[in-house]
Amino acid sequence: MTTTTDEEQNYRVLSIQSHTVSGYCGNKAAVFPLQTLGFDVDNLNTVQFSNHTGYPSWTGSRMNAQDVQELFDGLEKNELIGEYTHVLTGYIGNFAILETIQNMVKKLKAVNPDLVYLCDTVMGDGGALYVAPEIVPLYRHIMQYADVVTPNQFEAETLTETKITSLEEACQVAKKLHSLGSPNVVITTLSLPLNDVPIEVRLETSSEESLYCLSSQQAKDGTAEQYLIAFPTYEGYFTGTGDLFSSLTVAHFARKENSLIEAVFKVICSVNAITKNTYLYQQKKNNSMKTKPNAANLVHNCELRLIQGKKEIEHPELFKDVVKKVKISY
Repeated sequence: MTTTTDEEQNYRVLSIQSHTVSGYCGNKAAVFPLQTLGFDVDNLNTVQFSNHTGYPSWTGSRMNAQDVQELFDGLEKNELIGEYTHVLTGYIGNFAILETIQNMVKKLKAVNPDLVYLCDTVMGDGGALYVAPEIVPLYRHIMQYADVVTPNQFEAETLTETKITSLEEACQVAKKLHSLGSPNVVITTLSLPLNDVPIEVRLETSSEESLYCLSSQQAKDGTAEQYLIAFPTYEGYFTGTGDLFSSLTVAHFARKENSLIEAVFKVICSVNAITKNTYLYQQKKNNSMKTKPNAANLVHNCELRLIQGKKEIEHPELFKDVVKKVKISY
C-alpha cells in the first residue's frame, strides 16, 4: 500500500470572493499566499472594483448569482470541478450569490467527499453589520458544510446570538459554532479583559486593547480542544488581513502534520509579521498617522505589504518569538 505525501499531493483551491485591480484584499490577498505555498488557485471574483471601498471613491461592477452560476457551469461542463481539494469563500455581500455558493459547495462535496471548505463568514466588525441582515441565518445554515470557519468576534457573536465579555464566554461561543456543524472554529480577533488572559500568553505589550485568537477543534466524541493565541497589535489602518488569514489557514491546515492549533499558530506568525511590516511602512509614509486616512494616496500607503512578505509566508517559524499560545479548558 502506498501513501501520498504532502509534496506529492496536488492541491487546487476554488477561491470565491471579491477582487480589486489595485491593492490587496479579497482574492488579491488570498491567491498569492496560496500559490506561494504550492497550491493551484482558481479565483472566482464576485466583484471587480478598481480598489477597495476604504478609498474616497471606487469604480467597477458586481456579479449576480446567475453570473456566478454560469462560471461554475462552465467548469462543470469541462469536467474541471473534480480537481478541487479546497473551497475558500470570503466576502459575499449578496444573499442570492451566497445561496448559489452553498449549492456549489454541496455539489463539490458530492464529487469529492474529502473536499475541505473554509468559510470566512465576513459580515461585519466593530459591532455593526455591513451585509444585509438576511445573510446571517444563511451563514448559520452553511456552517453544516464548512469544515473550517473563521469569524471575527462580532461575527461569532452574531452567528450564536451570544455576547463575548470573557474568555469562558468565548470558549462557549466556539462550542456553539461547533453545534451549527463546523468541526474547526477560529475566532480570528478577540478582545478580552486583561485579567482574564492567562499569564502564559501575556505579552510585554499586553493591555486592555490587545487582541487574541481562539482556536477550537472538535473531536469525534464532541469534545473541543481549545487554545488562546496572543500576538502583538499595531495601531494603524489595515485591510485584507482577514483574507490573508483565511487563505493561509487553508494552506497550513491542509498539511497532514498540522492540527488546527499548529496551523493557526503558523498563520498568525505570518500575518503578524506582514502586518508589522505594513505598519512600519505606513508610519514612515504617512508621518506616523495611526487612524484611517482620507486622501487616496495615504490610503494606498496602507495596503498590505504582501509581495514583500513572501519570506514571512514561506517561513512562519522565523517569526514565532512574538506569538504565544496556551491550551485552555472550560
